[in-house]
Amino acid sequence: MKQPAAGASRAIFGIPAVLTASECTALIRDLTQLWCLTYNQELSDMDDDIEICRRFFDPLARGHSLRERLSQLPTTPAALLRSKRGEPLVVDTGEKTLIVGVEARILLALLDNLDLEDNYVVLPPRDVAAAESQALAVYQRWSRARLNQVIALRSGNGHEVMQAISVGLVMALLINRSDVPERAVVRWSSGTIEGKRVDTAIHAGAECFAGAISKSRSKRSAGEQRLKGGYALSEARRRLAHRIIVIPDQPDGGELLYIPEKYKSEVISFLGKDLARRPGLTQDLLSTALDQLVVEFRAVAGKLAHESMVFERSADTRTVMEKLIFEFVLARQGGE
Repeated sequence: MKQPAAGASRAIFGIPAVLTASECTALIRDLTQLWCLTYNQELSDMDDDIEICRRFFDPLARGHSLRERLSQLPTTPAALLRSKRGEPLVVDTGEKTLIVGVEARILLALLDNLDLEDNYVVLPPRDVAAAESQALAVYQRWSRARLNQVIALRSGNGHEVMQAISVGLVMALLINRSDVPERAVVRWSSGTIEGKRVDTAIHAGAECFAGAISKSRSKRSAGEQRLKGGYALSEARRRLAHRIIVIPDQPDGGELLYIPEKYKSEVISFLGKDLARRPGLTQDLLSTALDQLVVEFRAVAGKLAHESMVFERSADTRTVMEKLIFEFVLARQGGE
């Protein structure tokens, strides 16, 4: 009888690294069956199977979704329940149901490469370490997914471009020269008369801009065209983060909304690069959209005049527009 080599690693995912051939065969059989029960499909490509494991093991999965998926699992056969294989290889979800995930798939790939003709099967320490590192790398990637997503959005490298209405709203703030607290737009609750006037004035130009550069978009409802809780500003703050300032608890009950002067160039560059990612947008079309934004903004600016919130100046507006177009052209040329 061939004995296992000395110094072999003691365990991998809770399973001994030294097994008899019959134990190894039973382990492969059980894990394969549990895989089919968990995911309702046969084993396939390793990378594809790892992604399928997100169904239950993604740290960003919503509780409601997990509950729904768990409720649809079939009951595990009694023979598998008696095998007493534990975590992290096999997870008991209750109600006589077991599931497997990343560790099981990696271990199956490792066992598939072994020679089962000998009485004993030894998992080489190097392979055990590689398998454990692979599992760790998967969970690290999944756990950092939200962080990486936020970083990508903040840097303008997200999968989707910034919504046109949000770009227009940021441009409206820049054109209004709301770059210091003294020239900030006051954000009131949308239910107040003041709030409705401000929401309408700021969103008017933004809607014109968005309609010009994105013909397929549907216009947001009046309920969504608000600075407090509205989609456009929420999306803009999600992308621009600390570059858009909101100072709450003002004496009049409102909140100050502005883009600090030190971030103006950075914001314009961000918008230019993001707009350059739109394949159908040309320099001429962008110029037209900006002109329409300014025309509409000025047309409704009177709604803010009596609130002392109109600070637009023609020379400054032209400078902002020229800088945005410059950044757009520069980014488009860099991507060609």
